[in-house]
Amino acid sequence: MTPHVTVQDLSLRFEFVERDTLSGISFSLEQGESILVLGPSGCGKSTLTLCLNGLYPRELDGALSGDIIINGKPTLSYKPGQLSRIVGVVFQDPETQFCMLTVEDEIAFGLENIAVPREEIEERIDDALRLVDMEHFKQSTISTLSGGQKQKLALACILAMRPNLLILDEPTANLDPIARIDLIQTIKRLKSELGFSLIIIEHQLDQWTDLANRCLMFDKNGSVFFDGSMQQAIRSHRKEIEGEGIWLPKVTQQVLPYVNDKTHDVPLTLEDFSREAHLWSGIQWDENVENIELETQDIFLECNQVSYIANDKTILKDISITIREHEFVAIAGANGSGKTTLSRILAGLQRPVSGTVFLGGKPLTEWNEGELRKEIGYVFQNPEHQFVMNTVYDEIAFSLQMKGVHESEIQERVGRILKLLGLTSYTKNHPFTLSQGQKRRLSIATMIVDEQKMLILDEPTFGQDAATNYEMMLMLEERYQRGTGIVMITHDMELVHNYADRIIVLHEGEVVADCRPAKLWQQPDRLLREWGLDLPIQVKMQRLCKKEDQYHVPTST
Repeated sequence: MTPHVTVQDLSLRFEFVERDTLSGISFSLEQGESILVLGPSGCGKSTLTLCLNGLYPRELDGALSGDIIINGKPTLSYKPGQLSRIVGVVFQDPETQFCMLTVEDEIAFGLENIAVPREEIEERIDDALRLVDMEHFKQSTISTLSGGQKQKLALACILAMRPNLLILDEPTANLDPIARIDLIQTIKRLKSELGFSLIIIEHQLDQWTDLANRCLMFDKNGSVFFDGSMQQAIRSHRKEIEGEGIWLPKVTQQVLPYVNDKTHDVPLTLEDFSREAHLWSGIQWDENVENIELETQDIFLECNQVSYIANDKTILKDISITIREHEFVAIAGANGSGKTTLSRILAGLQRPVSGTVFLGGKPLTEWNEGELRKEIGYVFQNPEHQFVMNTVYDEIAFSLQMKGVHESEIQERVGRILKLLGLTSYTKNHPFTLSQGQKRRLSIATMIVDEQKMLILDEPTFGQDAATNYEMMLMLEERYQRGTGIVMITHDMELVHNYADRIIVLHEGEVVADCRPAKLWQQPDRLLREWGLDLPIQVKMQRLCKKEDQYHVPTST
Protein backbone atom coordinates (compact mmCIF):
# COMPACT_ATOMS: atom_id res chain seq x y z
CA MET A 1 0.00 0.00 0.00
CA THR A 2 1.34 3.43 -0.97
CA PRO A 3 2.18 5.62 2.05
CA HIS A 4 -0.08 8.59 2.58
CA VAL A 5 2.92 10.91 2.89
CA THR A 6 6.51 10.35 1.80
CA VAL A 7 9.23 12.89 2.48
CA GLN A 8 12.61 12.20 0.88
CA ASP A 9 15.82 14.06 1.70
CA LEU A 10 14.02 17.36 2.28
CA SER A 11 16.24 20.38 2.93
CA LEU A 12 15.25 24.03 3.12
CA ARG A 13 17.17 27.25 3.61
CA PHE A 14 15.69 30.72 3.88
CA GLU A 15 17.24 33.62 1.97
CA PHE A 16 19.89 35.53 3.95
CA VAL A 17 20.07 32.74 6.59
CA GLU A 18 23.43 31.02 6.96
CA ARG A 19 22.27 27.47 7.73
CA ASP A 20 19.54 25.06 6.66
CA THR A 21 16.29 25.20 8.61
CA LEU A 22 15.49 21.65 7.50
CA SER A 23 18.36 19.29 6.71
CA GLY A 24 17.94 15.96 4.93
CA ILE A 25 14.51 15.05 6.36
CA SER A 26 13.13 11.65 5.32
CA PHE A 27 10.08 9.82 6.71
CA SER A 28 6.77 8.31 5.63
CA LEU A 29 3.27 8.30 7.09
CA GLU A 30 0.86 5.46 6.40
CA GLN A 31 -2.84 5.96 5.66
CA GLY A 32 -4.67 6.61 8.95
CA GLU A 33 -1.46 6.72 11.01
CA SER A 34 -0.75 9.30 13.73
CA ILE A 35 2.70 10.69 14.51
CA LEU A 36 4.13 13.20 17.00
CA VAL A 37 6.72 15.64 15.64
CA LEU A 38 8.98 16.77 18.48
CA GLY A 39 12.00 19.02 18.75
CA PRO A 40 13.44 22.18 20.25
CA SER A 41 11.93 25.57 19.48
CA GLY A 42 13.18 26.83 16.12
CA CYS A 43 14.20 23.43 14.73
CA GLY A 44 11.91 23.66 11.69
CA LYS A 45 8.75 21.83 12.80
CA SER A 46 6.37 24.55 11.61
CA THR A 47 8.45 24.99 8.45
CA LEU A 48 7.84 21.31 7.69
CA THR A 49 4.11 22.00 7.99
CA LEU A 50 4.31 24.74 5.36
CA CYS A 51 6.13 22.31 3.06
CA LEU A 52 3.49 19.62 3.52
CA ASN A 53 0.55 21.95 2.80
CA GLY A 54 2.21 23.29 -0.37
CA LEU A 55 2.86 26.87 0.75
CA TYR A 56 6.57 26.16 0.33
CA PRO A 57 8.29 26.32 -2.10
CA ARG A 58 5.67 28.48 -3.91
CA GLU A 59 5.88 31.28 -1.32
CA LEU A 60 9.44 30.57 -0.15
CA ASP A 61 12.13 33.22 -0.14
CA GLY A 62 14.92 30.69 -0.22
CA ALA A 63 15.77 27.26 -1.61
CA LEU A 64 14.16 23.84 -1.15
CA SER A 65 15.43 20.45 -2.31
CA GLY A 66 14.11 16.92 -1.94
CA ASP A 67 10.68 15.43 -2.57
CA ILE A 68 7.32 15.47 -0.82
CA ILE A 69 4.73 13.01 -2.12
CA ILE A 70 1.14 13.04 -0.85
CA ASN A 71 -1.44 10.51 -2.07
CA GLY A 72 1.13 9.28 -4.58
CA LYS A 73 1.70 12.70 -6.20
CA PRO A 74 4.53 15.22 -5.67
CA THR A 75 3.21 18.33 -3.97
CA LEU A 76 4.60 20.47 -6.81
CA SER A 77 2.23 18.71 -9.25
CA TYR A 78 -0.85 19.97 -7.38
CA LYS A 79 -2.44 23.18 -8.63
CA PRO A 80 -2.63 26.12 -6.19
CA GLY A 81 -5.44 25.46 -3.70
CA GLN A 82 -5.72 21.75 -4.47
CA LEU A 83 -3.64 20.63 -1.49
CA SER A 84 -5.88 22.53 0.94
CA ARG A 85 -8.59 19.97 0.18
CA ILE A 86 -6.24 17.16 1.18
CA VAL A 87 -4.01 18.66 3.88
CA GLY A 88 -5.65 20.65 6.66
CA VAL A 89 -3.57 22.65 9.17
CA VAL A 90 -4.64 24.01 12.55
CA PHE A 91 -2.06 26.50 13.81
CA GLN A 92 -0.99 27.50 17.33
CA ASP A 93 -2.84 30.82 17.24
CA PRO A 94 -6.29 30.30 15.69
CA GLU A 95 -6.88 34.02 15.23
CA THR A 96 -4.18 34.14 12.54
CA GLN A 97 -6.46 31.92 10.42
CA PHE A 98 -9.66 33.97 10.76
CA CYS A 99 -10.74 36.65 8.27
CA MET A 100 -14.54 36.87 8.78
CA LEU A 101 -16.69 38.19 11.62
CA THR A 102 -19.00 35.26 12.42
CA VAL A 103 -18.57 31.54 12.92
CA GLU A 104 -20.81 30.63 10.00
CA ASP A 105 -19.10 33.01 7.58
CA GLU A 106 -15.64 31.84 8.63
CA ILE A 107 -16.38 28.22 7.77
CA ALA A 108 -18.15 29.22 4.56
CA PHE A 109 -15.17 31.30 3.42
CA GLY A 110 -12.90 28.31 2.82
CA LEU A 111 -15.65 26.32 1.14
CA GLU A 112 -16.46 29.17 -1.25
CA ASN A 113 -12.78 29.43 -2.16
CA ILE A 114 -12.71 25.82 -3.34
CA ALA A 115 -16.00 26.30 -5.23
CA VAL A 116 -18.18 24.00 -3.14
CA PRO A 117 -21.74 24.27 -4.52
CA ARG A 118 -23.86 26.79 -2.57
CA GLU A 119 -26.49 24.18 -1.70
CA GLU A 120 -23.77 21.98 -0.14
CA ILE A 121 -22.07 24.71 1.92
CA GLU A 122 -24.80 24.92 4.57
CA GLU A 123 -24.71 21.17 5.11
CA ARG A 124 -20.91 21.17 5.47
CA ILE A 125 -21.02 24.04 7.97
CA ASP A 126 -23.55 22.20 10.12
CA ASP A 127 -21.59 18.94 9.90
CA ALA A 128 -18.31 20.62 10.90
CA LEU A 129 -19.86 22.42 13.89
CA ARG A 130 -21.51 19.18 15.01
CA LEU A 131 -18.18 17.38 14.91
CA VAL A 132 -16.63 19.89 17.34
CA ASP A 133 -19.76 20.32 19.51
CA MET A 134 -20.31 23.96 18.53
CA GLU A 135 -23.71 23.84 16.80
CA HIS A 136 -25.07 26.53 19.13
CA PHE A 137 -22.36 29.02 18.11
CA LYS A 138 -23.19 29.09 14.40
CA GLN A 139 -24.39 32.72 14.45
CA SER A 140 -21.87 33.91 17.06
CA THR A 141 -19.35 36.67 16.50
CA ILE A 142 -15.84 35.19 16.60
CA SER A 143 -14.55 37.88 18.95
CA THR A 144 -16.98 36.69 21.64
CA LEU A 145 -15.60 33.13 21.69
CA SER A 146 -13.20 31.82 24.32
CA GLY A 147 -9.72 30.61 23.38
CA GLY A 148 -10.84 26.99 23.39
CA GLN A 149 -13.87 27.79 21.25
CA LYS A 150 -11.72 29.67 18.74
CA GLN A 151 -9.41 26.68 18.46
CA LYS A 152 -12.42 24.42 17.87
CA LEU A 153 -13.67 26.84 15.21
CA ALA A 154 -10.28 26.68 13.47
CA LEU A 155 -10.61 22.90 13.55
CA ALA A 156 -14.19 23.08 12.19
CA CYS A 157 -13.00 25.25 9.28
CA ILE A 158 -10.50 22.57 8.34
CA LEU A 159 -12.91 19.65 8.84
CA ALA A 160 -15.43 21.32 6.53
CA MET A 161 -12.86 20.99 3.74
CA ARG A 162 -12.80 17.22 4.44
CA PRO A 163 -9.03 16.66 4.29
CA ASN A 164 -7.59 13.18 4.72
CA LEU A 165 -4.45 14.52 6.43
CA LEU A 166 -4.74 16.78 9.48
CA ILE A 167 -1.72 18.67 10.84
CA LEU A 168 -1.96 20.22 14.31
CA ASP A 169 0.77 22.81 15.00
CA GLU A 170 0.81 23.28 18.80
CA PRO A 171 -2.99 23.56 18.89
CA THR A 172 -3.25 23.63 22.70
CA ALA A 173 -0.45 26.12 23.50
CA ASN A 174 -2.85 28.98 24.30
CA LEU A 175 -5.53 26.96 26.08
CA ASP A 176 -6.34 26.59 29.75
CA PRO A 177 -5.89 23.05 31.16
CA ILE A 178 -9.56 22.07 30.87
CA ALA A 179 -9.98 23.50 27.35
CA ARG A 180 -6.78 21.67 26.39
CA ILE A 181 -8.12 18.32 27.60
CA ASP A 182 -11.44 18.99 25.86
CA LEU A 183 -9.76 19.75 22.52
CA ILE A 184 -7.56 16.65 22.69
CA GLN A 185 -10.58 14.46 23.47
CA THR A 186 -12.35 16.03 20.48
CA ILE A 187 -9.40 15.18 18.22
CA LYS A 188 -9.36 11.59 19.51
CA ARG A 189 -13.07 11.20 18.84
CA LEU A 190 -12.79 12.70 15.34
CA LYS A 191 -9.81 10.49 14.53
CA SER A 192 -11.88 7.45 15.46
CA GLU A 193 -14.93 8.63 13.49
CA LEU A 194 -13.24 9.96 10.34
CA GLY A 195 -10.01 7.94 10.12
CA PHE A 196 -7.79 10.74 8.81
CA SER A 197 -4.01 10.64 9.04
CA LEU A 198 -2.65 12.89 11.77
CA ILE A 199 0.58 14.83 12.38
CA ILE A 200 0.82 16.50 15.79
CA ILE A 201 3.48 19.12 16.50
CA GLU A 202 3.59 19.68 20.25
CA HIS A 203 5.77 20.50 23.24
CA GLN A 204 3.29 19.37 25.90
CA LEU A 205 2.71 15.66 25.26
CA ASP A 206 0.25 14.72 27.98
CA GLN A 207 -2.92 13.09 26.61
CA TRP A 208 -1.33 12.82 23.13
CA THR A 209 0.88 9.75 23.63
CA ASP A 210 -1.94 7.20 23.59
CA LEU A 211 -3.14 8.66 20.28
CA ALA A 212 0.27 8.76 18.58
CA ASN A 213 2.97 6.63 20.17
CA ARG A 214 5.27 6.98 17.15
CA CYS A 215 7.40 10.11 17.26
CA LEU A 216 9.73 11.93 14.88
CA MET A 217 12.42 13.80 16.84
CA PHE A 218 14.29 16.79 15.41
CA ASP A 219 17.56 18.25 16.63
CA LYS A 220 18.53 21.94 16.72
CA ASN A 221 19.98 21.70 13.21
CA GLY A 222 16.70 20.65 11.62
CA SER A 223 17.68 16.98 11.17
CA VAL A 224 15.75 13.92 12.36
CA PHE A 225 17.70 11.86 14.90
CA PHE A 226 14.96 9.40 15.86
CA ASP A 227 11.86 7.85 14.30
CA GLY A 228 10.01 5.26 16.38
CA SER A 229 8.02 4.68 19.55
CA MET A 230 8.24 7.00 22.55
CA GLN A 231 9.32 4.13 24.81
CA GLN A 232 12.19 3.21 22.49
CA ALA A 233 13.25 6.86 22.27
CA ILE A 234 13.46 7.09 26.05
CA ARG A 235 15.43 3.83 26.29
CA SER A 236 17.95 4.53 23.53
CA HIS A 237 18.12 8.31 23.09
CA ARG A 238 17.57 9.77 26.53
CA LYS A 239 20.75 11.88 26.47
CA GLU A 240 19.93 13.29 23.04
CA ILE A 241 16.37 14.10 24.13
CA GLU A 242 17.65 15.99 27.17
CA GLY A 243 20.39 17.70 25.15
CA GLU A 244 17.96 18.91 22.51
CA GLY A 245 15.50 20.17 25.12
CA ILE A 246 12.62 17.96 23.99
CA TRP A 247 9.77 17.69 26.46
CA LEU A 248 8.68 14.26 27.68
CA PRO A 249 5.26 13.58 29.22
CA LYS A 250 4.98 15.11 32.70
CA VAL A 251 4.49 11.73 34.37
CA THR A 252 7.63 10.45 32.66
CA GLN A 253 9.64 13.48 33.80
CA GLN A 254 8.74 12.72 37.42
CA VAL A 255 9.80 9.06 37.37
CA LEU A 256 12.87 9.12 35.09
CA PRO A 257 15.33 10.17 37.84
CA TYR A 258 14.40 6.95 39.68
CA VAL A 259 14.82 4.60 36.69
CA ASN A 260 18.18 2.89 36.21
CA ASP A 261 17.01 -0.10 34.18
CA LYS A 262 16.95 1.04 30.53
CA THR A 263 14.92 -2.02 29.52
CA HIS A 264 12.05 -1.02 31.83
CA ASP A 265 9.12 0.76 30.15
CA VAL A 266 8.38 3.99 32.00
CA PRO A 267 4.83 5.32 32.45
CA LEU A 268 3.82 7.85 29.80
CA THR A 269 0.40 8.68 31.22
CA LEU A 270 -1.23 9.02 34.61
CA GLU A 271 -3.17 5.84 33.83
CA ASP A 272 0.10 3.97 33.25
CA PHE A 273 1.43 5.29 36.55
CA SER A 274 -1.71 4.40 38.52
CA ARG A 275 -1.37 0.73 37.55
CA GLU A 276 2.00 0.53 39.32
CA ALA A 277 1.94 3.48 41.73
CA HIS A 278 3.14 1.25 44.57
CA LEU A 279 6.47 0.80 42.76
CA TRP A 280 7.33 4.49 43.01
CA SER A 281 7.23 5.11 46.75
CA GLY A 282 10.83 6.38 46.64
CA ILE A 283 9.91 9.53 44.68
CA GLN A 284 10.67 12.73 46.59
CA TRP A 285 7.78 15.10 45.99
CA ASP A 286 8.22 18.87 45.93
CA GLU A 287 6.00 20.32 48.61
CA ASN A 288 4.71 23.85 48.04
CA VAL A 289 3.99 24.69 51.67
CA GLU A 290 2.97 27.84 53.48
CA ASN A 291 6.15 28.76 55.28
CA ILE A 292 6.71 32.43 54.40
CA GLU A 293 4.81 35.38 55.87
CA LEU A 294 4.38 37.64 52.85
CA GLU A 295 2.11 40.04 54.72
CA THR A 296 5.18 41.66 56.32
CA GLN A 297 6.31 43.08 52.96
CA ASP A 298 5.35 46.53 51.69
CA ILE A 299 2.56 46.82 49.13
CA PHE A 300 3.86 47.59 45.61
CA LEU A 301 0.65 47.54 43.53
CA GLU A 302 -2.92 47.85 44.73
CA CYS A 303 -6.13 47.41 42.77
CA ASN A 304 -9.14 49.13 44.31
CA GLN A 305 -12.57 48.14 42.92
CA VAL A 306 -11.26 47.90 39.34
CA SER A 307 -13.75 47.10 36.56
CA TYR A 308 -13.37 46.95 32.80
CA ILE A 309 -16.02 46.77 30.07
CA ALA A 310 -15.47 46.26 26.33
CA ASN A 311 -18.13 45.91 23.60
CA ASP A 312 -20.84 46.01 26.27
CA LYS A 313 -19.30 42.97 27.95
CA THR A 314 -17.96 43.06 31.51
CA ILE A 315 -14.38 41.77 31.42
CA LEU A 316 -13.42 42.60 35.03
CA LYS A 317 -15.79 43.27 37.91
CA ASP A 318 -14.79 45.02 41.14
CA ILE A 319 -11.26 43.59 41.39
CA SER A 320 -9.51 44.47 44.65
CA ILE A 321 -6.09 42.87 45.16
CA THR A 322 -2.66 43.85 46.45
CA ILE A 323 0.73 42.78 45.08
CA ARG A 324 3.61 43.11 47.52
CA GLU A 325 7.14 44.18 46.67
CA HIS A 326 8.77 40.76 46.61
CA GLU A 327 6.22 38.15 45.60
CA PHE A 328 6.03 35.54 42.86
CA VAL A 329 2.35 35.73 41.97
CA ALA A 330 0.61 33.54 39.40
CA ILE A 331 -2.64 34.69 37.78
CA ALA A 332 -4.67 31.78 36.44
CA GLY A 333 -8.13 30.97 35.15
CA ALA A 334 -9.99 29.81 32.07
CA ASN A 335 -9.53 31.42 28.65
CA GLY A 336 -11.55 34.63 28.59
CA SER A 337 -11.63 35.08 32.37
CA GLY A 338 -9.93 38.51 32.21
CA LYS A 339 -6.31 37.63 33.06
CA THR A 340 -4.61 39.57 30.26
CA THR A 341 -6.83 42.61 30.78
CA LEU A 342 -6.01 42.63 34.49
CA SER A 343 -2.27 42.34 33.80
CA ARG A 344 -2.35 45.27 31.36
CA ILE A 345 -4.25 47.41 33.84
CA LEU A 346 -1.71 46.53 36.55
CA ALA A 347 1.09 47.60 34.19
CA GLY A 348 -0.64 50.86 33.27
CA LEU A 349 -1.11 49.83 29.62
CA GLN A 350 -4.90 50.03 29.87
CA ARG A 351 -7.10 52.19 32.05
CA PRO A 352 -9.99 50.64 33.97
CA VAL A 353 -13.53 51.87 33.36
CA SER A 354 -13.84 52.36 37.10
CA GLY A 355 -11.62 51.91 40.12
CA THR A 356 -7.98 52.85 40.69
CA VAL A 357 -4.59 51.13 40.58
CA PHE A 358 -1.95 52.48 42.94
CA LEU A 359 1.80 52.07 42.55
CA GLY A 360 3.71 52.91 45.70
CA GLY A 361 0.58 54.58 47.04
CA LYS A 362 0.22 56.91 44.01
CA PRO A 363 -2.41 56.34 41.26
CA LEU A 364 -0.93 55.02 38.03
CA THR A 365 -2.54 57.92 36.16
CA GLU A 366 -0.21 60.30 38.02
CA TRP A 367 2.97 58.47 37.00
CA ASN A 368 5.13 59.73 34.15
CA GLU A 369 5.37 57.00 31.47
CA GLY A 370 9.17 56.92 31.56
CA GLU A 371 9.27 56.60 35.33
CA LEU A 372 6.53 53.95 35.29
CA ARG A 373 8.54 51.75 32.88
CA LYS A 374 11.49 51.90 35.28
CA GLU A 375 9.24 50.37 37.93
CA ILE A 376 7.29 47.79 35.89
CA GLY A 377 8.35 45.70 32.90
CA TYR A 378 5.67 43.96 30.80
CA VAL A 379 6.00 40.97 28.44
CA PHE A 380 3.08 40.68 26.01
CA GLN A 381 1.28 37.45 25.15
CA ASN A 382 1.97 38.20 21.47
CA PRO A 383 5.71 39.05 21.26
CA GLU A 384 5.38 41.03 18.02
CA HIS A 385 3.48 43.74 19.89
CA GLN A 386 6.66 44.98 21.56
CA PHE A 387 9.38 44.68 18.90
CA VAL A 388 10.76 48.01 17.61
CA MET A 389 14.26 47.24 16.25
CA ASN A 390 15.59 45.44 13.18
CA THR A 391 17.90 42.88 14.82
CA VAL A 392 17.67 40.59 17.82
CA TYR A 393 20.74 42.20 19.40
CA ASP A 394 19.42 45.75 18.99
CA GLU A 395 16.03 44.73 20.38
CA ILE A 396 17.59 43.55 23.65
CA ALA A 397 20.07 46.44 23.83
CA PHE A 398 17.50 49.16 23.09
CA SER A 399 16.40 50.00 26.65
CA LEU A 400 19.98 49.98 27.93
CA GLN A 401 21.05 52.35 25.16
CA MET A 402 18.17 54.69 26.04
CA LYS A 403 19.50 54.80 29.62
CA GLY A 404 23.02 55.62 28.48
CA VAL A 405 24.59 52.38 29.72
CA HIS A 406 28.22 52.03 28.57
CA GLU A 407 28.58 49.97 25.38
CA SER A 408 30.92 47.41 26.97
CA GLU A 409 28.35 46.69 29.69
CA ILE A 410 25.58 46.48 27.10
CA GLN A 411 27.57 43.90 25.13
CA GLU A 412 28.23 41.84 28.27
CA ARG A 413 24.62 41.87 29.49
CA VAL A 414 23.07 41.26 26.07
CA GLY A 415 25.57 38.51 25.25
CA ARG A 416 24.87 36.69 28.51
CA ILE A 417 21.11 36.73 27.96
CA LEU A 418 21.44 35.66 24.31
CA LYS A 419 23.47 32.64 25.42
CA LEU A 420 21.13 31.67 28.25
CA LEU A 421 18.04 31.87 26.04
CA GLY A 422 19.60 30.09 23.07
CA LEU A 423 19.51 33.10 20.73
CA THR A 424 23.24 33.65 20.12
CA SER A 425 23.01 32.30 16.55
CA TYR A 426 20.24 34.78 15.73
CA THR A 427 21.92 38.01 16.85
CA LYS A 428 21.68 39.66 13.42
CA ASN A 429 18.26 38.24 12.50
CA HIS A 430 15.19 40.44 12.29
CA PRO A 431 12.85 39.63 15.21
CA PHE A 432 9.96 38.84 12.86
CA THR A 433 11.97 36.07 11.14
CA LEU A 434 12.20 34.04 14.37
CA SER A 435 9.98 31.09 15.26
CA GLN A 436 7.14 31.72 17.70
CA GLY A 437 9.09 30.16 20.55
CA GLN A 438 12.15 32.27 19.74
CA LYS A 439 10.04 35.44 19.57
CA ARG A 440 8.70 34.65 23.01
CA ARG A 441 12.25 34.27 24.37
CA LEU A 442 13.28 37.55 22.75
CA SER A 443 10.34 39.39 24.31
CA ILE A 444 11.37 38.13 27.74
CA ALA A 445 15.02 39.00 27.09
CA THR A 446 14.07 42.62 26.37
CA MET A 447 12.58 42.85 29.86
CA ILE A 448 14.98 40.87 32.03
CA VAL A 449 18.00 42.76 30.64
CA ASP A 450 16.67 45.77 32.55
CA GLU A 451 16.31 46.21 36.31
CA GLN A 452 12.64 47.00 36.96
CA LYS A 453 11.24 46.36 40.44
CA MET A 454 8.46 44.18 39.04
CA LEU A 455 8.02 42.06 35.91
CA ILE A 456 4.54 41.23 34.62
CA LEU A 457 4.59 38.39 32.08
CA ASP A 458 1.66 37.12 30.03
CA GLU A 459 2.13 33.38 29.30
CA PRO A 460 5.94 33.58 28.97
CA THR A 461 6.58 29.83 28.75
CA PHE A 462 4.14 28.63 26.11
CA GLY A 463 5.76 27.24 22.97
CA GLN A 464 9.13 26.72 24.68
CA ASP A 465 11.22 23.56 24.60
CA ALA A 466 12.27 21.98 27.88
CA ALA A 467 15.82 23.36 27.94
CA THR A 468 14.79 26.93 27.20
CA ASN A 469 11.89 26.74 29.62
CA TYR A 470 14.34 25.68 32.35
CA GLU A 471 16.80 28.48 31.56
CA MET A 472 14.01 31.05 31.36
CA MET A 473 12.57 30.11 34.72
CA LEU A 474 16.09 30.01 36.20
CA MET A 475 16.64 33.60 35.09
CA LEU A 476 13.28 34.73 36.47
CA GLU A 477 13.97 32.92 39.73
CA GLU A 478 17.36 34.64 39.90
CA ARG A 479 15.70 38.04 39.44
CA TYR A 480 13.14 37.11 42.07
CA GLN A 481 15.84 36.13 44.56
CA ARG A 482 17.51 39.51 43.96
CA GLY A 483 14.30 41.27 45.00
CA THR A 484 12.29 41.66 41.78
CA GLY A 485 8.57 40.97 42.07
CA ILE A 486 7.15 38.55 39.48
CA VAL A 487 3.54 38.51 38.31
CA MET A 488 2.90 35.79 35.74
CA ILE A 489 -0.21 34.81 33.83
CA THR A 490 0.01 31.10 33.16
CA HIS A 491 -1.99 27.97 32.36
CA ASP A 492 0.92 25.81 33.55
CA MET A 493 -0.03 24.40 36.95
CA GLU A 494 3.39 22.74 37.30
CA LEU A 495 4.97 26.17 37.09
CA VAL A 496 2.54 27.49 39.70
CA HIS A 497 3.27 24.56 42.00
CA ASN A 498 7.05 24.85 41.68
CA TYR A 499 7.59 28.61 41.73
CA ALA A 500 4.64 30.70 42.88
CA ASP A 501 4.25 32.06 46.41
CA ARG A 502 0.63 32.86 45.69
CA ILE A 503 -2.03 32.31 43.04
CA ILE A 504 -4.90 34.59 42.06
CA VAL A 505 -7.69 32.81 40.16
CA LEU A 506 -10.10 34.74 37.94
CA HIS A 507 -13.46 33.36 36.87
CA GLU A 508 -15.77 35.40 34.62
CA GLY A 509 -13.94 38.58 35.54
CA GLU A 510 -13.99 38.12 39.30
CA VAL A 511 -11.41 36.93 41.83
CA VAL A 512 -12.57 33.55 43.12
CA ALA A 513 -9.36 32.50 44.89
CA ASP A 514 -6.33 34.31 46.27
CA CYS A 515 -4.14 31.96 48.28
CA ARG A 516 -1.08 29.72 48.41
CA PRO A 517 -0.96 27.09 45.62
CA ALA A 518 -1.01 24.29 48.23
CA LYS A 519 -4.33 25.60 49.51
CA LEU A 520 -5.80 25.84 46.01
CA TRP A 521 -5.03 22.17 45.32
CA GLN A 522 -7.28 21.29 48.27
CA GLN A 523 -10.33 22.69 46.49
CA PRO A 524 -12.87 20.18 45.06
CA ASP A 525 -11.96 18.93 41.58
CA ARG A 526 -15.37 20.09 40.35
CA LEU A 527 -14.58 23.67 41.34
CA LEU A 528 -11.11 23.63 39.77
CA ARG A 529 -12.59 22.37 36.49
CA GLU A 530 -15.21 25.13 36.59
CA TRP A 531 -12.37 27.65 36.90
CA GLY A 532 -10.46 26.10 33.98
CA LEU A 533 -7.76 24.62 36.21
CA ASP A 534 -6.30 21.17 36.71
CA LEU A 535 -4.13 19.76 39.49
CA PRO A 536 -0.36 19.66 38.88
CA ILE A 537 0.85 16.23 37.85
CA GLN A 538 3.02 16.00 41.00
CA VAL A 539 -0.05 16.39 43.20
CA LYS A 540 -2.01 13.79 41.22
CA MET A 541 0.84 11.27 41.35
CA GLN A 542 1.48 11.89 45.03
CA ARG A 543 -2.16 11.22 45.84
CA LEU A 544 -2.09 7.99 43.83
CA CYS A 545 1.01 6.86 45.73
CA LYS A 546 -0.58 7.60 49.08
CA LYS A 547 -3.68 5.70 48.05
CA GLU A 548 -1.66 2.69 46.88
CA ASP A 549 0.50 2.69 50.03
CA GLN A 550 -2.59 1.71 51.98
CA TYR A 551 -2.65 -1.61 50.14
CA HIS A 552 0.94 -2.37 49.13
CA VAL A 553 4.27 -2.75 50.82
CA PRO A 554 6.56 0.00 49.44
CA THR A 555 9.13 -1.29 46.97
CA SER A 556 12.13 0.47 45.46
CA THR A 557 12.59 0.57 41.70
